[in-house]
Amino acid sequence: MEYRYICDVKASDLWKMAMVRTYKSVIGIVNIVFTVALVLLTIRFWGESAGIIKSLLIFGCLLFPVIQPLATYGMSVKQLEDLPRDMELTFNEKGVHVETGGKTQNILWKNISNAIRRKNMIIVMSDDRHGYMLTNRVLGDEKDSFYEYLCSKITA
Repeated sequence: MEYRYICDVKASDLWKMAMVRTYKSVIGIVNIVFTVALVLLTIRFWGESAGIIKSLLIFGCLLFPVIQPLATYGMSVKQLEDLPRDMELTFNEKGVHVETGGKTQNILWKNISNAIRRKNMIIVMSDDRHGYMLTNRVLGDEKDSFYEYLCSKITA
């Protein structure tokens, strides 16, 4: 069996992954608590605050729900610039064949550490910090069968 995909990672995919990772951690809980507390402080002290304090209160209310996601998206765009374009991944009995920009690399199945399934993508981890993202746009209807194939090869 062989699966062949051309990676099509967009900045929005990286952004979604970063936001999910943030809000599934303790940091996300702190962000939510801080935002709620600041909204309550703003409501409580709005009438008796000076102009600069009102500006700081508004900034604080917008920090995590607006400014942080925009900054994360900006970092995702910058990260996408460093990723290779037109990467073709071929998954077969031997392992993963990666081809990009005229360069090729073969990764044996024993060197693939994990396959992570998310709602909008599958990430094939080549080590603890590096992986290949295959979005639902790329996988199409093969997502489930491809994930089962990956799991059977990684555990074998």
